[in-house]
Amino acid sequence: MDKIIIENLELFANHGVFPEETKLGQKFLINMELYLPTRKAGYSDDLTESVNYGEVSHFVTEFLTTHTYKLIEAAAEQTARAVLLHFPLIQKLKFSIHKPWAPVGLPLSDVAVEIERGWHKVYLAFGSNMGDRRKYIEDAVEELRNLEDCKVGKVSDILETEPYGGVAEGAFFNGCLELHTLYTPEELLEKLHAIEAHGNRERKMRWGSRTIDLDILFYDDEVISTPELTIPHIDMANRLFVLEPLCEIAPYLWHPVLKKTVLQMKQELKGRKDIVLFDLDGTITNSKEGITKCAQYALKAYGIDEPDADKLEFFIGPPLKNTFMEHYGMDEETAVAAVAKYRERYHPTGIFECSLFDGVEDALKSLKRKGYRIGLASSKPEESCRRILEHFHILSYFDEVVGATMDGRIDSKYEVLQETIKRMHIYDTTEAVLIGDTRFDVSGAKEAHMDCIGITYGFGTKEELQEAGAKAICDSIEEAAEYIERL
Repeated sequence: MDKIIIENLELFANHGVFPEETKLGQKFLINMELYLPTRKAGYSDDLTESVNYGEVSHFVTEFLTTHTYKLIEAAAEQTARAVLLHFPLIQKLKFSIHKPWAPVGLPLSDVAVEIERGWHKVYLAFGSNMGDRRKYIEDAVEELRNLEDCKVGKVSDILETEPYGGVAEGAFFNGCLELHTLYTPEELLEKLHAIEAHGNRERKMRWGSRTIDLDILFYDDEVISTPELTIPHIDMANRLFVLEPLCEIAPYLWHPVLKKTVLQMKQELKGRKDIVLFDLDGTITNSKEGITKCAQYALKAYGIDEPDADKLEFFIGPPLKNTFMEHYGMDEETAVAAVAKYRERYHPTGIFECSLFDGVEDALKSLKRKGYRIGLASSKPEESCRRILEHFHILSYFDEVVGATMDGRIDSKYEVLQETIKRMHIYDTTEAVLIGDTRFDVSGAKEAHMDCIGITYGFGTKEELQEAGAKAICDSIEEAAEYIERL
């Protein structure tokens, strides 16, 4: 790491064990190496991108001349801490304080103490299964925020999980957070135990119920094994309730012993795809009636009469604007107006001219019960998707619902999937699978680097799904769900 070096900063201060030293004072020499990234400042020539070493020198001088310590060890420790807290760009500090001609009754030229201190990146796990679980967790995180020597970074979502170890009763709220701290591992552990005590934590039995639990998972890349502390956490790789939230905030964090990322550990523990995304039209709902009637309504406004609804099935699946342009030769402006005409009928009437395919709710219920995360990814406007799912009382099965935006920013299946990946924190798309009925679903999934299972009961054909490269082709939603469970 880059560093700024300050050598032989001379000051007069009152530090020492003997009364004369604290009264009369003497000269001290300070050396510092400030570790921080200087590349931005090097290119911009802008002091605000770096640390002003003049300000650091004056800060240290003022600190040491306004505080008195018996030991130069204490003077070094407290000054280094003050510098790190006051100058946020400094990540690490090598600090030495020299006491020339120290009064030891023997001829010597110098006595010095040199220390290295810095910010450490730590990952903690938190959990609670007693009382107001969320409040216990929020209070503990707030206590961490109030520690001057700690800075809380990313905090994961809270997951509800079953107890681990067969002893505790009641579901847990679990999560993870990133912490930057000046504490040593042992000091941090002591602080965590104090926070647990404030939350009325009682240590009666291993893996028992608790109001609040705080565990150190990683401390930089250190490996520590003492009777009091093991880092990295010894059982982390076997705990999905730790790996899931940790993967949300640090999927590529490297385990220094197992030589694997958090994401890899999670994948190995789960041993399966765990995110199932569904298309809507032709997969969950038979929306032919509503879509084709609205297409007829829009086309009629442009002098096009198509009484045969079967001939308008190509409106089901792809973005409407593209369909009007490709099949009717409309320019973009006209196609946008045609879409508005389509929606003129769709929103009050056509949206509910649909029905659930057989077996859909049972399949959703089964996947949810088995721990899969479920999302909807549709090229239909998102608000319409939610209204339809609510209408059929199945919205609660979905962890996320993503659809197209009315302004066209998100339109194609690929764009919808990219937004779904973002919202559902899918760091590895091989963990997810899309179920869809048309080539547009298959091609969008391939572009997003995920598998797609084609279903034949919708509006696409088996041949087009095969040609597009579907991972598998199933004749029912039950068959698709069973196939996913075998992956």
